[in-house]
Amino acid sequence: MKTNRQQSFTGLQREAVALVENKQCDAALELLEEGKVQYPERLDRIGHWKAGIYMLLGKKDRAVTELQQVLDQGVWWNPSLLEQDEELAPLQGSKEFQRILSQCAERFEEADRAASAELETTGNPEADVAIVGLHWKGSNAADFAAQWSDPVILARYFFGFVQSSQVFSKDIYHWDDPDTAAADVTSMYQRFYQSFPTEKKRILAAGASQGGKTVIELLLQNKLPEVESFLAFVPSFTDVDKLAALFGDQDVSDVKGCVITGDEDPFYEETKKVVELLQSKGADCRLMVIEGMGHRLPDELAENLQEVVDYLE
Repeated sequence: MKTNRQQSFTGLQREAVALVENKQCDAALELLEEGKVQYPERLDRIGHWKAGIYMLLGKKDRAVTELQQVLDQGVWWNPSLLEQDEELAPLQGSKEFQRILSQCAERFEEADRAASAELETTGNPEADVAIVGLHWKGSNAADFAAQWSDPVILARYFFGFVQSSQVFSKDIYHWDDPDTAAADVTSMYQRFYQSFPTEKKRILAAGASQGGKTVIELLLQNKLPEVESFLAFVPSFTDVDKLAALFGDQDVSDVKGCVITGDEDPFYEETKKVVELLQSKGADCRLMVIEGMGHRLPDELAENLQEVVDYLE
């Protein structure tokens, strides 16, 4: 089986999952091995997935070998990702697996000490609308920017994608600590804000999953001055009461935004409660639900984005 060179990494992942679900594990392993050539920067994820498939096949030694071979190429994982993986649980008592965890912990700590927030700009600097973007948990600015790389989108908007300084695993980050997230976003936002003639642009803040959740929290705390409104894709809220306590009785009638989610998203029910809360507090918040969509960006991103930008004007 040969991989399509034009296939996206997400497509590769979906195909591999489908093969495993159809009990075609050998085909999935072959697909992922070829994926290493197409996506060398994703070696950590591909190696992790292959190790999991080997465990499903009862091949513990092959799983350990796969992980070690990835490590030998300078790649590593947050050790908690491997420790909490149920498929790898039978390896916990293995000396070889514990050695892998120890190596990962050393590399994680080194990367964590060196990490700092970053900003990646793309799109049309002359566009009327500028968008500050916050990536998913377990992603980075470059990967998130690639999800917005439709030529139509890049022609219409100017983007500043912020990368968190909080290391999740190799080259991927998260927004878990709210104070650090606020410091990272506000500093990179100021850098982005100073890079274009602001009087000519509308400024929106957008994010996906944990990035979408963080965008909403920052706007409610007035951490992003000059940002007119927000767009949150599949925000990963799990506790609406915690959000309510964040802004208490303050007036949020000046907050305007849109939440786009799917009825198959695991955070769907809590997302509806968040939108209802914002609306009850006076915010102009629209909820768009895409039937059949799970925890991902919509297929018609360019159209959805334009619709939201028009609504928020």
